[in-house]
Amino acid sequence: MGDPKQFSFVTRLFTENGAKTSISSAADIKDTINKLHASHYDIVIGDFDLGKENGIDFIGRLKKHVQYSPVTIFAGDQAPSVVKEAVKAGIDYFFLHNDETELELLRLNTFIRQIIRQKQGEEALHYSDTNFRTIVEATDDSIYMIDRHYRYLFINSPHQKRLGIFGENYESKMYKDLHTEEETKRFINSLNQVLTHNNYYSEEYEKEGRYYNRKFIPVRYQTSQQTLAVTVVSIDITDRVRLEDEIARGASLVTATFESTSDGIFVVDRVGKIVNYNQKFLDMWFVPESVIEAKDEEVLLAFLEDQLEDRASFIEKIDYLKKHPDKEAFDVLEFRDGRVFERNTLPQRIGGTIIGRVWTFKDVTEHRKTLSTLQVTQANYRSVVESTGDSIYMVDSEGCYLFMNSYHRNKLGDIADKYLETRMRVMLPPGEEQRFDQALSRVITTRRKFQDEFQWLSKDYIRRFNPVKDDETEEIRAVTVVLTDISDWKAAEREVKNNEERLKILFDLAPEAYLLTDIKGTFIESNRAATDLTGYAPEDLKGRNIFTMGLIGSMHITKTAVLFAKNALGKPTGPDEVHISRKDGRVLYAEVMTYPIKIRNQSLVMTIARDITDRKASEEALKQREEQYRLLANNAGEGVFVLRDNRIIFANPKSSEIFGYASGSLLQSLITDIIHPDDQEELSALILRAGEGEEIHAGVSLRAFTNTGELRWLEVGMAEVVWNNQPALLLLCLDITKQKIAQDALVQSNRKLNLLSSITRHDVLNQITILLAYLDLLKKKNRDQELEPYIDKQVEATQSIRTHIVFTKEYQDVGVKEPLWQNIGATIASAKEFGRVGFVTWEENLDTIEVYADPLLEKVFSNLISNSLMHGENVTSIRFFTEERPSDLLLIYEDNGAGIPEKEKKKIFHHGYGKNTGFGLFLSREILSITGLSITETGIEGKGARFEILIPRNLYRLV
Repeated sequence: MGDPKQFSFVTRLFTENGAKTSISSAADIKDTINKLHASHYDIVIGDFDLGKENGIDFIGRLKKHVQYSPVTIFAGDQAPSVVKEAVKAGIDYFFLHNDETELELLRLNTFIRQIIRQKQGEEALHYSDTNFRTIVEATDDSIYMIDRHYRYLFINSPHQKRLGIFGENYESKMYKDLHTEEETKRFINSLNQVLTHNNYYSEEYEKEGRYYNRKFIPVRYQTSQQTLAVTVVSIDITDRVRLEDEIARGASLVTATFESTSDGIFVVDRVGKIVNYNQKFLDMWFVPESVIEAKDEEVLLAFLEDQLEDRASFIEKIDYLKKHPDKEAFDVLEFRDGRVFERNTLPQRIGGTIIGRVWTFKDVTEHRKTLSTLQVTQANYRSVVESTGDSIYMVDSEGCYLFMNSYHRNKLGDIADKYLETRMRVMLPPGEEQRFDQALSRVITTRRKFQDEFQWLSKDYIRRFNPVKDDETEEIRAVTVVLTDISDWKAAEREVKNNEERLKILFDLAPEAYLLTDIKGTFIESNRAATDLTGYAPEDLKGRNIFTMGLIGSMHITKTAVLFAKNALGKPTGPDEVHISRKDGRVLYAEVMTYPIKIRNQSLVMTIARDITDRKASEEALKQREEQYRLLANNAGEGVFVLRDNRIIFANPKSSEIFGYASGSLLQSLITDIIHPDDQEELSALILRAGEGEEIHAGVSLRAFTNTGELRWLEVGMAEVVWNNQPALLLLCLDITKQKIAQDALVQSNRKLNLLSSITRHDVLNQITILLAYLDLLKKKNRDQELEPYIDKQVEATQSIRTHIVFTKEYQDVGVKEPLWQNIGATIASAKEFGRVGFVTWEENLDTIEVYADPLLEKVFSNLISNSLMHGENVTSIRFFTEERPSDLLLIYEDNGAGIPEKEKKKIFHHGYGKNTGFGLFLSREILSITGLSITETGIEGKGARFEILIPRNLYRLV
C-alpha cells in the first residue's frame, strides 16, 4: 500500500534472494482488500500510517475479509508499545523508516530469505512424479492437494467428477470456491488439525446421503519437516456405513445397554481424584488393582506412561489440559508393545460448571496395521514392476526407449543398454514396425489405452499401451507398454476350444464361480458366475495375473500363493476363505477350492469360488451378540436384575456390590425389599409400563437401602425380555448417590450465590440511577454543543449497562431449582394468563402430557407469546400443538404474523440480538437446554412464525 518506489530496497532484497516478483500498488486499505479478493498475492508491504487507519486496522480487516493470510511487512515511526501491539495483531515484520543499519538490514534480509524459501517450497509442490500421478488417476478414490492457504494444488479425475469440474478448471481456486460455507468451515477446521500438529488426521462425514472417510496427510518440506501442504484422500464408505447401520438396527436392548463399554473410560474430578472407570480401561492398560484403588490420577498416569513410546508428549498433553480444563483433545498413543490407541478427552460439566474430565481410549491397532499394509503396497510398486513376469517398457512419441524393466532388459540381452543410451527405437520383429507406430499414434491421438496381440521370438503376447500424461498440461509425454506372455494360455485356449460344448455346460453355466489360470496365476477363462462374483467380464480377466491385478485382498495374497504352490505339487486345496476386491471396489468374502489340472501337458489351476459375505456377516453379528450377552452378566458397570412377579431371579456382581450383599444372596428376594417405601408406588408403575411393552430408559430416580440400611439413590431403566424361555423384566440400576449429594450441594450453593447477586445488583442499579440523574443534570446545564454527542454516548452506555444488569435477574434463576415434571397445558395456561391474551389456544392432548424441564418453563411460553405480540405485527391467532415421532416429541408454537426472515432464524437465539433487549429467546433456549430440550424456528416469512421445541423420548410422559 503506497508508492512502490518508497519500498524499493525491500523489493530489491526479494529479487537478490532469487524471488520472481510481480508488484502492484493499492491506494488504501479498502483497495488492498479488493485486490486480495481478486488475485492471490504472497506479500503485502505498506506504511504503518494509512490516513485515518493504520497497520493494526488493516490486519483486523485482513483476517475478517480474506480467506488466506499473505505475509505482511510494514514500516513506520512508531513507539515500541505500538510496534508490540502491531506484532500481536498479526503483522509478520515491522521496521522503522530510514533505519537501514547493518543489523536491521541483516534481520530483514534473513526474514525475506525465509519467506522465499517457504514460497519456493510451496511452489515445488506443484510438480509431482509422472508415474505417481498415473497411479493416483487410476484409483477410484478422490485425491487432492491443498496448500496452507486452502488453495487447490491438484485434483485427480475421480474427485473432479464429484465436483463437476474438468481439466485444469480448479487451478488457483480456493476450497470455498467449490464448496458450501458449512463444508468449507468443517474442512478448514480439519485441515488446521494437520497444519497445527504436523501430523496425520482422519475423519468421516456425510454428504448428500453418502458417507466418506477423509484422510489428511501432511506434505512436509524435506529439511525442516514443516508442513507445506496437505494431501487429502476421500474414500466412499457408504456401503460399509449402511451395513453397520443394518447390523445396529438389529441389535437387542442388551447391545444398546452395553455399547458404552466398547472403549476404555476413566473419569477424574478437578483435583485429580479418579471417580469412575470401566473394566475395559483396566484390561486395555493392564492396570493392577493396587494402582486403581489409590484413586489418584498422578499414580495412575505414572503407571500408564511407562507403556508408551513417547512419554514426553503424553505428559505434555496432560499438563496442558490441567492448565486449560475447558479444552477438548484428541491424539494417538503408540505403545512399546506395538499397540495403538486413539485418546479422546473432554471436560465433564454440570449446569455449565466443569466438575472433572472424561478420558476415553479406543484400540485401533488392527486399523493402523491395515493402513501400514496399504502404504507398504504402494511403496513396493516399483518392486512389483521389476519383479513381474511381464516385459514393461516406456517409449516417447517417436517410439524410442525411455525405460525398461529387468525382465524386458534380459530379453534384449547385451544390446539393452545401447537402446537406452542412444534412444533407439523399440526392437521389433520384421513387419511389426508399422503396427507398433499405428498403435502408438492411436494412443497419443485418442489419449486412451489400447491393446493388441503379436508374436515375438516364437512367443504370443498381449501388448497393452497406456498413455503417460503431464499433470500440468495433460500433454501425452510418453507411452508405457506391457507385454504379457500368453503362449501357454494360447495353447491352452486352443485345447479348450476343442471341448467348447462340454465347457459351456460344466463351466460357463455352473452356479458357482469357475476361474481357470495357469500355475503362475494368469487368467485363461472364467464363467458367468465369476463375472457376478468379481464384476470382471471374461475379457477383462483374460491374460491378467491374479496376484498383480488387485483381485485378491493384499492380506491374502501370500495365502493364495500357498494354495497355488500346493496345486503345483498336484494337491487340491480348500475350502479356504479369501478377500475378493470387486471391480466396483466392494470387498467380498469368498470360499474357494482349487484343483490342479493338466491340458496338453500344461499345469493349470481350476478355482471354484462362492460368495459367503452374507454368511460371514451373520456369523460375526451372532458372535458379537453372544459375546455381549456373556460380558453383560459379569462385567456390566450397572446393577442388572431380572425380575419375574417382582422376585429377583438374576443379579449380576455389580448389584451385590451396590447393595452390599454377598454374591447370590439377592436371588429369590422381592425387589420391594430393597426399595424405599415412598418409592415403591413409582416402582410398581414402572413395572406395569414395562410389562405393557414400553422401554423405560435411564432417567427415573428411585431410593433403595443396602443390607446395612444405608440409603442409595438409583437411576433405573426397565424393559421386557425373555429369560429361560419365559417373560421377565430387565431392571438396570446405576448408583448416582454421589451425584445426587453433589447436585443438592450445588443447588444450595446456587441459592446463596443468587442472594449475593440480588444484593449486589440492587446496589449497582441504585448507583446507575444516580449516574443517570447526574448525566441528565449535566446535559441540561451544558452550554458547549460539542460536548452534547459525548454526553449522549455516556447516557446510552449507562442505559445498556442497566439493561444487562436487569437481565441478570432473569438469568440467575435458570438452573437453580431442580427440574420437575410439568403439565404442558397447565403451564401454557399460566403463561397465557400472565400475557392476558385471549386468542392463545392449544390442543386438548397437551393437558395429558408432562415434560421434565426447569421450573422456568412457563417463562419460555410467555417469551414466545410476547415475541409474537411485539414483532409479529397483526397477530390474531397463536396455537400450541404436538407431533410425535419415533424417538422424540415436537411441541410446536405457531402464529399468523409477519414471520421471521430466513437470514435471522439462527441469530434470534443469540444473546443481545433483537430490536429490544435481545434476551427473551436467548433466555428461552437456555431454560430448555437445562434438561436437554432444544428450540428452532422453522416458519416461513410472510406466513407466520413457527417454533419447534424438541423433547427427547425419556423427557416426556402421558398422564
